[in-house]
Amino acid sequence: MQIKRQQPLVEAYHFDQRKKEEKELKTRINIGLAPLKAPNEDYPKENSIIGTRLRFEIVFNQFIIRGAMGQINHIVNQDIQSQEDLTKEEIDELMEPLFDILQRLTYEVTEIITDKPGINLDFERQE
Repeated sequence: MQIKRQQPLVEAYHFDQRKKEEKELKTRINIGLAPLKAPNEDYPKENSIIGTRLRFEIVFNQFIIRGAMGQINHIVNQDIQSQEDLTKEEIDELMEPLFDILQRLTYEVTEIITDKPGINLDFERQE
C-alpha cells in the first residue's frame, strides 16, 4: 500500500496525577478510521483519503495519560470505502505513526516528571 501522509495532529495529550477516586479505571485505546471526501473534483478517482484517529487513556499506578491524535492519509491506487476494505496489516501500517508519537511523548514526559528514564510503551501487534 502506498501512503502519502499529512502531518499528524496531536489534539490533546494530558499527564494527570491519579486521584484516589480513579482506582477503578482501566487502560483504553481506541482507533478509528474513516474515509474522507476528496477536497475537489480534480482529486484522482483511483486514490482514497483515510482519516485515522487514536484516542487513549493509559492508566498507571501514580498517573494517567489521556489524549487524542489524528492524521489524514492519501492511499494511492486503492479504493477504500470503509474500514472493512483494509486488512489488519494495512490498518496497522496506517496507525503506526500515531502510536509512535504516543510512545515518544510518553517516554519524554515521564522522564521529565519522574527524573528517571522514561516509560516505554510497548504496543504488541496482535496476529
